[in-house]
Amino acid sequence: MTLNAAIVGLGWWGKHMLQQMAESRDLRFKVAVGSREAHRAVADEHGIAFTMDYEAVLRDDQIQVIVLTTPHHLHAEQVIQAAAHGKHVFCEKPLALNVADATRCAVACKRAGVGLGIGHERRFEHAIAKLVSLAKSGELGTIVHAEGNFSHDKLVGISTDNWRFADKHIAPVAMTGTGVHLTDLFLDLLGKASEVYATSPLVGGADSNTISLQLRFASGATAYMNSVLETPLYMRFTVYGSAGWAEVRNLAHPDARGASTLEVKMANGDQHLITYDWNDAVRDNLEAFSRSLSGGAPYPIPAEQMIENIAVLAATAESLESRRPVGV
Repeated sequence: MTLNAAIVGLGWWGKHMLQQMAESRDLRFKVAVGSREAHRAVADEHGIAFTMDYEAVLRDDQIQVIVLTTPHHLHAEQVIQAAAHGKHVFCEKPLALNVADATRCAVACKRAGVGLGIGHERRFEHAIAKLVSLAKSGELGTIVHAEGNFSHDKLVGISTDNWRFADKHIAPVAMTGTGVHLTDLFLDLLGKASEVYATSPLVGGADSNTISLQLRFASGATAYMNSVLETPLYMRFTVYGSAGWAEVRNLAHPDARGASTLEVKMANGDQHLITYDWNDAVRDNLEAFSRSLSGGAPYPIPAEQMIENIAVLAATAESLESRRPVGV
């Protein structure tokens, strides 16, 4: 069953989604909602209708799914509006900028009986999925620690007037842009976080573009995350267990269709390295969400984890401000 969708937001990521979903049999974009008339050209390029009237799209009975690729501070109200009109919602990360708004989103969707999806496509990368499977199966033993790094220079040169920097006093850019992907993976593997301690450089004005985050989990496990948005691409995700460790390295940014490697080393001496070809994790995420709405397998990212990730995001901002550990 193919679902009809509207995409709201036609910036870099909205354009990327339109391109990646063009051949999908699970979800078809029928209309694009832009914030200015100049965005009409994007919709025309993809042969879909264009409007600047979000409310009109919500009233359209032919549209079943709303996909939000809008600025972060707009997410919560747009999700709640869509749910109120009976639309399923797929929202780019982060779902909201505080726990109260994230909870409101989840409650609104649940009460309306509509699905809520989130743009954490890293879960759908084949190498990451295999690592998570190894960890959850017990093959690596008890997982005691995880580490992640997601750094790139894609935002270098972007004006600080850009909306991505508007909320940096609420949530640092290195968290909303990249870090939330890693903390999402941590939460899936290690359960609820209990404490975070965030630091950033205090030289050269780089503090909003670089973050280091230590986390402790209710299980007793720990994790460490780093993101630098001023350096060439570096992507790594590693889990350490009592029986072995596993590490994924992305050889190119996922947008660049590069391969990834998974290295596993066991306590018994076994070691192997597997290379995974690029897969379209963005499309895989949206299609998994779409199929879950049509009676397929349940969507693998529960609303509870979406909210928990925003709790980590909020605690991270508080820790940076106070320069001390903060409970989640």
